[in-house]
Amino acid sequence: MLLEVNTENSPSQPMASTSTSSSVVTLNVGGELFQTTAGTLSRAGASSPLASLAPSSPNAPHFLDRDPRLFALILSFLRCGRLASPPPSSALLAEARHFALDGALLASLSPPSAFSPLSLRPAALLPLTGRVAPSVVAISPSPCTASLVAAHGGAVTSFDAALASRASVLTPLPTVDSLVAVSPALALAGARDFPGVHLCRFLGDAAATASEALSWQDSPSASVLSLATTAASEAASQWLFASFESARRNSSAVVAFDLNSLSPVVEIGRKEVFGADVEAAIPPTKLGWLAGHSLLLAAGSHSGPAGMVGDIRLWDVRASSTVPVWEVREKEDCFADVAASDSLSALFKVGAASGEVFMADLRRLSGDGSGVEPWVCIGDEQRAGAATASRRKDGNNCRVECYRSWVFVTRGADVEVWSQVELTSEAGKKKAMRKNWLGNGPSMITAGSVDGMVEKAKIVSWAFGGSRMALARVDQRSIEVWDSASGAISVNL
Repeated sequence: MLLEVNTENSPSQPMASTSTSSSVVTLNVGGELFQTTAGTLSRAGASSPLASLAPSSPNAPHFLDRDPRLFALILSFLRCGRLASPPPSSALLAEARHFALDGALLASLSPPSAFSPLSLRPAALLPLTGRVAPSVVAISPSPCTASLVAAHGGAVTSFDAALASRASVLTPLPTVDSLVAVSPALALAGARDFPGVHLCRFLGDAAATASEALSWQDSPSASVLSLATTAASEAASQWLFASFESARRNSSAVVAFDLNSLSPVVEIGRKEVFGADVEAAIPPTKLGWLAGHSLLLAAGSHSGPAGMVGDIRLWDVRASSTVPVWEVREKEDCFADVAASDSLSALFKVGAASGEVFMADLRRLSGDGSGVEPWVCIGDEQRAGAATASRRKDGNNCRVECYRSWVFVTRGADVEVWSQVELTSEAGKKKAMRKNWLGNGPSMITAGSVDGMVEKAKIVSWAFGGSRMALARVDQRSIEVWDSASGAISVNL
């Protein structure tokens, strides 16, 4: 059974509270006085000694023989649901464990380095209001605890790092196809065939809004979004990459926006349709940023009478916005999905016909890719060849995503993970990619009652951040959260 988290808090109450008491609790922590409420301390969880502290006066404070600097951070975290300081240190995590903070709180403080795919287990089920199932989820890359956002219909709901609902906002979009969580206070939403990139702001006590939009002067629609941190001139700035297509579908381009000024920076890879050649301007439907290589991945596909055709391009936006550093046209076993891994210096795709996973080494890619087969099948090569020859569609609905040093693939309701292993311990020897299943594999059941278990539904969207993975499943009005942080889960699942 999953832990179902109550998400009925008001926007002014960012984290779940088990008490409405406003009685003041005074604490002497290592010689420094702190004042808070019993309600704030109760957010540490029922098993935490902080939750049992009764109201006290400044003349008779509770004494805790701990570091006041670390306690100040924990108290701030309990108050607002996120850290205002740099990423959590090992000392802060140790202090949080000392005070036996609730499992969701501990998990939200865990850095990405605590992520272990084979230790992922279902941790919480976050119900969403309304009658529409979620279409897409995203987790912010914030270094001070990652927040989660989910789109259901035209609404976007934000959960703080402790998995308590902060607020929901209704966008002008009938449904959201693409979602980026920039920070705990800002998310961006886009949809195919509808104008602009809509900014969803979640500002604590203030009402959530979605009244602003980013647009491209030649196009009313934004089909896919990607957040990236890249170098602009000598200063670092945060860029949002959005793929646009014109209303008449006769041109497309990727546009970079500076998130500080919310203004367009550069138009990348503009394509025009000439005559009936609709394949001349296939808009990218998958964007990815490789910070270590300063490359933008842009990929899109088109299904026509002759089958599926797709383009994959890598752009060095510092060098040129019109000529990619590498591109390839996919025809034989076009990709169902493609992703880039900074850590592994590679591209990965799932074949639309075969459903098998392929890998391309970034260090060996250059030019237009003509005459060179960049892909190496890391799955069943014989099966891939047979499926391609018979023009099967085994890769339908498969998705691939890279997070840190792992590659994840969805197959219906299940997730497989690929990791790189050394064939021998000797220096200079080859490495190989090996596959595992998350949890207990395809037979694992993650929802339902004890008497009437329900098989998992197909995954429609997923996201990674910190030590967590979030999943949206078809026809389920909730978000499934898996976590791998050590000691993070404090309930029986």
